[in-house]
Amino acid sequence: MGLSLYCELCGKPLSGKGRKVLISGAVLLVCDECAKFGEPIIESKRRSPPPRSRRLKISGRRRRRFIFDDFDIVEDYADRIKAARESLGWTKEILAEKVKEKVSVIRRIESGTMIPTLDLARKLESALGIKLLEPAISINISSKSTGKIDLTLGDVAEVKFKKTR
Repeated sequence: MGLSLYCELCGKPLSGKGRKVLISGAVLLVCDECAKFGEPIIESKRRSPPPRSRRLKISGRRRRRFIFDDFDIVEDYADRIKAARESLGWTKEILAEKVKEKVSVIRRIESGTMIPTLDLARKLESALGIKLLEPAISINISSKSTGKIDLTLGDVAEVKFKKTR
């Protein structure tokens, strides 16, 4: 019995081996139709690591949503915190003192390189009078016919298209 492969983007059965493409930093096995969304990966028979200048730098600094138990932190938390602090006429040092944190933590949060913890987000909300946390939205997906859920990356990902000249 052969193993059938499916496109990792749209979920259609693959004819042949499929194509490996690079989409947003991830190598995916996709069908011919979805291959247009990424850069083709050419595999050589020699398995050597890529040259240092070609390695992908993957950074988790900019994420879309941050989930804390039953709460999501808003996407623009850094901008909201900085704007509220400045509107109150506070320095980063004053805000750090009010929420009992280090100035370096406030600096990293305002620059967007650090995500505040749930407790710190609540302290910031209280001190600045802003809203940083919102109730998490849960999505219930069910399949009535089979009882099995088949999700692909294409179901949950936002694909950004390159502009062609």
